[in-house]
Amino acid sequence: MAELDVVLMAAGLGSRLGDLTRSLPKALISVANKPLLAYGLAFARLLNPRNIFVVGGFEFDQVKTTLDNLKAGAASDLPIQLVQNNEFRRGNILSFQAARPHLQGEFLLLNVDHIYRPAIAQIVAQPASDVTGFIDTDRNLANDDMKVLRNPSGQIQEIAKTLTKWDCGYVGMTRVPASARNRYLSEVDAAMAQDGLDIHVERVLARLARTSSAPLCRDISGHGWLEVDTPDERSHAEAQLGDGTWAGLRA
Repeated sequence: MAELDVVLMAAGLGSRLGDLTRSLPKALISVANKPLLAYGLAFARLLNPRNIFVVGGFEFDQVKTTLDNLKAGAASDLPIQLVQNNEFRRGNILSFQAARPHLQGEFLLLNVDHIYRPAIAQIVAQPASDVTGFIDTDRNLANDDMKVLRNPSGQIQEIAKTLTKWDCGYVGMTRVPASARNRYLSEVDAAMAQDGLDIHVERVLARLARTSSAPLCRDISGHGWLEVDTPDERSHAEAQLGDGTWAGLRA
């Protein structure tokens, strides 16, 4: 199995959570008595990573304190490094940029506001031959969901929240093998140069989709995962996490 670095994107404000994140970063929102950060670390653990780079931004000191507490307890065995994105109010591509100098080879980008069932780790852990976006077909996608249209070969043809035609949804994970690393990084640079700094990392997948080597898709349909972007989604997640099928997410 290839050695894998995990980049846990945890710099955001979480403004759609309203008063919950007025002085608390999104990564520290509690769901079923654990911060989102703990769930992200717990899922990363299941991938047996070489390194976990947590990218903090808004209320960075709070993230550091919480992470120090986790590292002193349940996460003491994890190879965690905290890096800082000082421009967290701009696109999260800058969170990737904060982690980029530390990445050694293959890496996985992971959003901190997503909670994945442990069984999904078995799908994610399988080797990737090219840049791979993880998708599902389970959900009825709303305006703010990231939509994906696949080409006849099952690769990403288009990806954006604004698509009017799609056949699946992006689930907040991208895996980049060492063999595709330079090509991915070149597209990161090109995206920032042409589109500015207020963009998300999914823009890189969209750009790669227009090349002769479009990103692959890997399907996690049927397993289920949770997004915590609004108070209603947080309440739904707390109810779901009590059903006993999420055991194994320890951080």
